[in-house]
Amino acid sequence: DLKAEDVTEVYRRRWDIEVFFKFIKQLFNFSHLVNRSENGIKVVLYVTMIAAILLSAYKKETKQPGYKIPRLKFAADLEAEIIKYLIIKCGGDPEKMNAILLCNSS
Repeated sequence: DLKAEDVTEVYRRRWDIEVFFKFIKQLFNFSHLVNRSENGIKVVLYVTMIAAILLSAYKKETKQPGYKIPRLKFAADLEAEIIKYLIIKCGGDPEKMNAILLCNSS
């Protein structure tokens, strides 16, 4: 009952969704679902999309090509920022942590 243009549009949108899922499967290992409930699937999907947006912003900010290396660097930078935040919240000096990291890397 649909016009040819409507069928084409539906297929185009379906293909966009397929390309998106291929992207998140490859980049974020989104190959299986931990939860089968509708809410659980939504939560995992939203978190994955937020991670993809943050990674895209990080790539743009650091002007890095590709996804593999920027993803690893983003994870390392994020981990360092979280540790720094926790050190500050616990009343510590994050500069001392930087000194320890520099000594360990030498």
